[in-house]
Amino acid sequence: MGKKSRLKRIRRELAPFRLSSCTEGTLSNLLERNLSVFRYFNEAWKADALAAGDVWISTLGECRKYENSAQGDREEAHETYNSGYIRGNGDNPALVEIGRRCGIEIGPGCQNITLSNNTRITSIPDAYVLCTTKGFADGRLTEDFGRYCVEITNPMLFFQCVSSKLMNDIPMSSVAAGEVIYSDRHYRGLQNPPGPIGFVKSADQYASQNEFRFLWVPRNTNDLSPFLLPVPEVASICRRVL
Repeated sequence: MGKKSRLKRIRRELAPFRLSSCTEGTLSNLLERNLSVFRYFNEAWKADALAAGDVWISTLGECRKYENSAQGDREEAHETYNSGYIRGNGDNPALVEIGRRCGIEIGPGCQNITLSNNTRITSIPDAYVLCTTKGFADGRLTEDFGRYCVEITNPMLFFQCVSSKLMNDIPMSSVAAGEVIYSDRHYRGLQNPPGPIGFVKSADQYASQNEFRFLWVPRNTNDLSPFLLPVPEVASICRRVL
């Protein structure tokens, strides 16, 4: 099968999940390059469970509470935008765009508009998440994230199987997977946003983790708790390596 045919097949398989082109491309790339991701645990039973097809699903809320600074991130899935200063009329595309980013609609007939130091904070209140790494055998990962590790040999199939099982039980507003972007989560004016919310973390503190993340945002984000999800279909692509 040629590359174009393979990509068409992958797109068909991923279509039910209504993924962004970014997530679709990332998963396709991992499959094409035959790359694995690795899940570390502090408890051996969770690693054994994953290798047997029982997937420990955590939450963003849980990640925000970890006391270990390498694991915990109080600003997990937060983004802050500041308008800076701009003045003009409704025919100014820059003013209109900055207004939109602040949640302010500026029509074509508006005159003498000033935006100064407007701040908008956007966040995902909570979501289900599974954090892995593309790296392996990094002492800091073992020290911070656990001595037990499972290799997921087919991340795309893993994502499909886990997402299907979750979506059968829980209505979802969006699902995504991809590499974490290590960048400032604050931007201003006409700067480009740092990346998809939920996939951006501080470079100074987290870049060495080389994280690859699976994220499921339910329609109801209240009272989410970590839980063990039986997905026997993934047992064949998950194996204990530590």
